[in-house]
Amino acid sequence: MSGGDTVMRDANEGILHAPKRAKAPKDAIKVPPALRARWRDLTVAQLPHLPPVCVAPSATIQAALQSARERHTQYVLIVDNGWLRGYVDMIDLVAQETQGSLDDPVSNIQQPLAGTRRAPRFPTTYRVIHRGTPLAEVAAFLSTAPFALVTDAAPRHVESILTAHDLERYAEVAQLDAPAAPIGSRFEEESRRDRSLVDVLQALDGYAPLIPDEVSDYYLERAGFQCDDVRLCVASTHHPRKRLLALATEKFVADIASDAFQYARIRTNAGPGRSSRPGAAGRDRTRTVLTMEDLSAALGEYGIDARRAETFR
Repeated sequence: MSGGDTVMRDANEGILHAPKRAKAPKDAIKVPPALRARWRDLTVAQLPHLPPVCVAPSATIQAALQSARERHTQYVLIVDNGWLRGYVDMIDLVAQETQGSLDDPVSNIQQPLAGTRRAPRFPTTYRVIHRGTPLAEVAAFLSTAPFALVTDAAPRHVESILTAHDLERYAEVAQLDAPAAPIGSRFEEESRRDRSLVDVLQALDGYAPLIPDEVSDYYLERAGFQCDDVRLCVASTHHPRKRLLALATEKFVADIASDAFQYARIRTNAGPGRSSRPGAAGRDRTRTVLTMEDLSAALGEYGIDARRAETFR
């Protein structure tokens, strides 16, 4: 569903009613053949469904940002007295955080569904998207819209929100773009999986983790980790090397560092007076300084609260 005079019972509960007065467009969604071939007969029902995150226009940017991080969502819907009036992007929320504008109302940065930010209005038409809608149609719809609201078939209420990123993530997990493999027996499939695991473990024989063995052993023992599998615990002179676990830890830390770098880039690009000093723009392109705020924002994506207590602010 896109747009419409969506009614909401409680902005904090996130319960949205489907539009009643807006008209559905008469023309069907034009789906390119390439999208139909990629998504085949898959429907919205194959995707996970989470209720949308909603806040009132008077809510602070900090409250909206906290809700978005807790629910790991990109968009927060703005609801006023039961009416959906706009939305705000996670990128805009983070940019305001770097500028120290967390106490401002979220309505200052909202994107209206129609009209302008100062005078938002509701679209006169909406397109129904429900669990039975083909994913090819949803992909075509999201090529021109930031997100889609999924309703029941009636429609009576909004069930979830979908973005193009959600579709791509599902396509990656479902391996829609992978070449089709010949269908064999279950025994052959299990054999291929075993061979893949053996190849990975053999590659670890010559791998020296960046994390020292002593550090891995210390924290694994504190967590009560016990393992007698030689494929995971390769005996050495002094300590068993948990190479596979150390590699997974390195990947996790690398992901956090990458996310923190992106937050730092957003903060740098959105910072006030960035081009007021001669040569500042050139330095910004070649140097990025990571702060504790960047790291805290990245850790928040994984449910880790590393923010400083209020007494230290």
